[in-house]
Amino acid sequence: MKQPQLTDTPFDEFLQELPADFQEQAYELQAFARARKIRSPLQLLQLVLLYCGQDLSLRSCAGEVAKLQGYLSDTAVTKRLAACVVWIKSLLKRVFGLDKQINNGMMFEDL
Repeated sequence: MKQPQLTDTPFDEFLQELPADFQEQAYELQAFARARKIRSPLQLLQLVLLYCGQDLSLRSCAGEVAKLQGYLSDTAVTKRLAACVVWIKSLLKRVFGLDKQINNGMMFEDL
């Protein structure tokens, strides 16, 4: 039997709820193309959560990134967030089971 993973932060707990391939999906859906100031899809997701989850301003999000990675403008944050829309919608559909269709009372995977 698989043992549950121990987590030390709410973000780690959140990650456990996501599909296992969420980072690969960021590349496939062109939310993340290459590492620059934002070095991974995981960091991009953290940026999305800063803006949407904690309701930080674009400039505040840029400041949080700058603490760890170096300068990032609020315009750059806007562009990164805009590129994430399809990816985030896809993740939400999968997490909440909305990627399945109901047909005659039975659920089918959306192809």
